[in-house]
Amino acid sequence: MAKKNSLETGQKVIIGGMFLSLAKTNTGIAKFILENASTHITRPADVKRIEPLLEELRQAMVSDTGEDNSV
Repeated sequence: MAKKNSLETGQKVIIGGMFLSLAKTNTGIAKFILENASTHITRPADVKRIEPLLEELRQAMVSDTGEDNSV
């Protein structure tokens, strides 16, 4: 069971890294992450940990579109 959990955790890290990399250059993916983060990430420690990243994505969207479409 531990090996399966380790594999799954590794897969999540790889996919998450890919999405974050794409989100920094693709406003559609950034918007998707911003719209869904608060629904799927609810543990206070996790929310605090990702807030700087979410702010970076918000700012990237503002600079890319010239508009503040905060999510």
